[in-house]
Amino acid sequence: MSSLPIPGRLGLLAVAVCAFAACGKDDAAATPQPTASGPQLVSAPPPRDALPDCPRLASALGDLVEGLDVVDAAGTRQDSPESYGISCAWRAQEDGAAVGAIVIVDTAPLTAAEMQRAGMYVEDPRVAALGGFVAIPDAVLDGNAPLGPVGPQVIVGPVTVTLAGNGRGRAAEITLDQAVDGAVSVHRSMR
Repeated sequence: MSSLPIPGRLGLLAVAVCAFAACGKDDAAATPQPTASGPQLVSAPPPRDALPDCPRLASALGDLVEGLDVVDAAGTRQDSPESYGISCAWRAQEDGAAVGAIVIVDTAPLTAAEMQRAGMYVEDPRVAALGGFVAIPDAVLDGNAPLGPVGPQVIVGPVTVTLAGNGRGRAAEITLDQAVDGAVSVHRSMR
C-alpha cells in the first residue's frame, strides 16, 4: 500500500479543491474536446512524463469543467518513490464553483480486497469494463447524490482518478454518476 493512508489520499483532493477555489489566479480555461473512447480494458499506466496536463484532463472531462477557468494549466505534480500524479482544478469567479481532478499512479496500488476490508468498495459496470472498481466512503455510491469534496475514487490497476467539487454554483449540480463517468473518460484518455 502507498505511504499515504486511504483517508489521507481522500483528504488530499478535498484540500486541493478548497485551496484552488479560494485562489485568485485568472488563467484561461482550455477548450474542451470530445471525450476519448479508448479501449475497454486498460494497459500499463502512463509513465511520469506522459501524465496528462490540465488541458488534456479538461478535454476528457468535457461538460464537467466546461465554462470553468483552469487554476493552473500545468497542474500540481507530485512524485515520490511510492507514487506520482497530477492534480488540476477549475473554478468560476461568478458563482464560486470549483471542480478538481487528481490522477495518481501507485507502485503499490490499492486493491479491491483492501477496499472491501475498509468498507469502501463498490462494483460499478462502467469501471468494471476497464478492469477496476470504485472506492468511496461507506461503500455507498448514490449516483444522483451531489459531488462533494470527497469524491469517488475510480481505481484501475495502479491508476486512481478522483474528482471532487466544492458544492457551490454549477459545481453543486454535478452528480456522483457524472464524476464516475468523468473519471472513466480520464482513464480511457490515458490509454
